[in-house]
Amino acid sequence: MDEEMNQAEIAREETEQKMLYKILLMVKESKDLNELEEKVKALLNK
Repeated sequence: MDEEMNQAEIAREETEQKMLYKILLMVKESKDLNELEEKVKALLNK
């Protein structure tokens, strides 16, 4: 049971890291705040 919980926690952390990377990349690539806002909204609506 502990092994399954540990694997679930690792998977959750990896997912969070990927999402954070995507958001940081969007910040870097956005020309202005409006463009960034649209990209984040699109990401959250997937």
